[in-house]
Amino acid sequence: MKQFAEIGNLLTQTKKIVITTHQKPDADALGSSLGLAAYLKKLNHEVTVISPTNYPEFLNWMHGQVDVLQFDEKNPKTRKQIEQKVEEAEIAFFMDLSDPKRCDPIHELIFKTKAIRIVIDHHLGKKDFVNWEIWDTEAAATGELVYEMILAHGRQDLIDKATAECLYAAIMTDTGG
Repeated sequence: MKQFAEIGNLLTQTKKIVITTHQKPDADALGSSLGLAAYLKKLNHEVTVISPTNYPEFLNWMHGQVDVLQFDEKNPKTRKQIEQKVEEAEIAFFMDLSDPKRCDPIHELIFKTKAIRIVIDHHLGKKDFVNWEIWDTEAAATGELVYEMILAHGRQDLIDKATAECLYAAIMTDTGG
């Protein structure tokens, strides 16, 4: 896939990256975000995962979830952290997200970014809101597309157990097992 190579080229030098997903993230949204974050960190990028809302406690086992910035309107400190990360970002990934309004309540905040916008998703109803996209409605889950991207970059050596578990959870839950 041509987009895999082009995105790989964007990642050759260290960047500040934010990753976000839809509100009330499920295992595919959070797992693919955390799997991608783990991969990018191994490439020496500075990565922040941002959730527009809280997510179910049963996902708290996922590697990296303790570092996720969860937006909370009642917490000005978190809002300030998110604003700073979005402002500094050079690349913004939108995971499991076909429509930018699905990342409310941070829709307005996240779309102020001057960063290169990349979406990775498998849902119908695509809206054009990014510079680059990995979009495949035939994919079982967004986690599958992250896995394929890592393979396309020839970096399967960077898939450790924690990364694999996040991507597996994404695929497992979106396929119903």
